[in-house]
Amino acid sequence: MTDRSKHDGQASPTSPTSPTSPTGWSWGRFHALLDGRSGAARAAADAAAAVVPALPAWVGADVERRSLLRAERRAGRGLRWARRRETATASLWTGVAALTPVAAVAYDSWGWLVAGGAALARAALAGRELGLLRRVDGGLPLPRNPAPSPWELRRSAAAEPLRRGEAALAALAAMTRSLGPGPARTLLQTTAAGAADLVDGLRLGAARVVACETAARAISHPGRRAELARTTEALVATMTTSVAVFDDLLAAAGEAVGTVSSSAPGLIRLREDTEMLRGYAAALQDLAGS
Repeated sequence: MTDRSKHDGQASPTSPTSPTSPTGWSWGRFHALLDGRSGAARAAADAAAAVVPALPAWVGADVERRSLLRAERRAGRGLRWARRRETATASLWTGVAALTPVAAVAYDSWGWLVAGGAALARAALAGRELGLLRRVDGGLPLPRNPAPSPWELRRSAAAEPLRRGEAALAALAAMTRSLGPGPARTLLQTTAAGAADLVDGLRLGAARVVACETAARAISHPGRRAELARTTEALVATMTTSVAVFDDLLAAAGEAVGTVSSSAPGLIRLREDTEMLRGYAAALQDLAGS
């Protein structure tokens, strides 16, 4: 065998499928980059999960609040895009319907009016769909009162109960979003509304505590400062008692989430399909045997 035939019989070291070829090398680098970025994202998520509980209470309250807002924005993103799409569709077809009479007069063709009627009907359908989407409220009720800033909570006794309340509301919202449409989700949504009102009260209480603590630092008379200290302690005790209600609430919500089997209908259907396939396979075996 000649050297040329030997060379033809071997795989080219720079073939597109060869791992040492430029294409294969670039593709391998691309995969390595994706793996590295996904690994870095996982590491960042693990680090955040480990660091957030260890943050000071005055920082953790703000982190929990912002995390809940981001989760709600992500949960409602699909509904917002659907509303925008139907709004644009209705506007587009309405504009087309408005221009068709002009085209009918300009081109002296009444066929444009037929097209305008069809465009108007399509705009009406898009408007009807938009009305249905606007009546859909996929979001959860959120607290409306502003909370003190992390800097204001930095040396405040209200930071700890406020953080617990914000974290409990975020956990309850996550439990509610984990359920599909049904009575259990409706019940948890109602409970989340009450929890949001409770967090509203905690935010107002935290603002009062911060104001009293600021006033106490500005007063030089020991007796008056002691009176403000007692008022502050009473406000913090009220906040702590309110937060304690969340413990029982989250436990009951966890029981409700655990008892709801959202995959039961799909599991039953999968079993029925499995039995049907087994019967079909048995019939084929009988035909092959005969």
